[in-house]
Amino acid sequence: MENLINIKESSHGLSKLSMDRLFVQASKQWLRSRDAPKETRKTRIIRWLHYRGFSWDVISSIVKRLESSDPT
Repeated sequence: MENLINIKESSHGLSKLSMDRLFVQASKQWLRSRDAPKETRKTRIIRWLHYRGFSWDVISSIVKRLESSDPT
C-alpha cells in the first residue's frame, strides 16, 4: 500500500518517475542530432516518441522540456 501512495501520476497518465526516465532517454536521442537544425531535431524526437506509442500530451511535454533545457 505504501508504494501506491508514493507513485503519483502526472496529468499525462505516467508517473513522475516514468516521465523522468523517458526524458533521460529522449535527451539522449535529442543529443544524437545536435548538429541538425532545431526543427529537424524536433521532428525526429516527435517521430521517435510517437513510434513508441506515447500520447501527444506526453510528447509535447517532453519536447517542451528538451527545448527549454537546450542551451542553443
